[in-house]
Amino acid sequence: MPFLKLQHRDRQLYYTWTSPPAADSSSDKISTIILIHGLGSSSSYYAPVIPKLVDAGYSCLALDSHGGGLDTIIQDIGAAISALNISPSRAIVVGHSMGGIVAPEATLRYQFAGTVLLGPVYPNENLAKMLGERIQKIEQILMAFPDGMDGVADAIPKVGTASKSTPLQRAFIRTLLLSQSPEGYIANCKAIVAASPPDYAKISSPLLLVAGAEDFVSPIELSQKIFDSWGSADKHLQVLEGTGHWYCIEAPDAVGDAIVQFTNGIQAA
Repeated sequence: MPFLKLQHRDRQLYYTWTSPPAADSSSDKISTIILIHGLGSSSSYYAPVIPKLVDAGYSCLALDSHGGGLDTIIQDIGAAISALNISPSRAIVVGHSMGGIVAPEATLRYQFAGTVLLGPVYPNENLAKMLGERIQKIEQILMAFPDGMDGVADAIPKVGTASKSTPLQRAFIRTLLLSQSPEGYIANCKAIVAASPPDYAKISSPLLLVAGAEDFVSPIELSQKIFDSWGSADKHLQVLEGTGHWYCIEAPDAVGDAIVQFTNGIQAA
């Protein structure tokens, strides 16, 4: 996996870059889709949808977050687009779950041409309580098993997916969770607990919000709240039936088609 050495920070930023054989160089077309994963995940979360996006003519940049906090992820996005010479006016940003907090903030900071939110987290008291309890359980487990993410990895694929999810899909999610460092996972949980809702009303660029009919982590009523608050009149809400919280794994074709259709309709600034 390629990485960027971040200036002024003693660490590396891991990412995947996938581009079509002949990218469209037209200045009025979107050229790049930036993909931000959620809690307990990695850039591999987007692997099922990237081929469809690339086949549609878009380059895809998927970043790995490391548990340094939400603002650090936003700074990493800025560092990546600068190092890779990506123009925000010719890019859209996609955020899943926790990435659904990051993506609007990144759009506000860097002025991306559009935003896609997949089951976005909306910071609220109930979510903070749930994550606070999860942090306590993980910290208790770590006292006995310092490398242990097994309990989280066993539970979340069952409760976070829809009733029609397959064993293969749940195994994929479990593998993503097992790849996390417990410390990084806890840090991201704490970042969500401390987060405030982005200032959606200040965003003037288009929005696609994809909600799952069986997503109980980011329920539709909270997605509707984000949608209603969004500042642009050019916004679209799509509900996927039979889909839980892990959109790109549970419904990759539907998610890929929705992102392509949305992006095709955006003119670069």
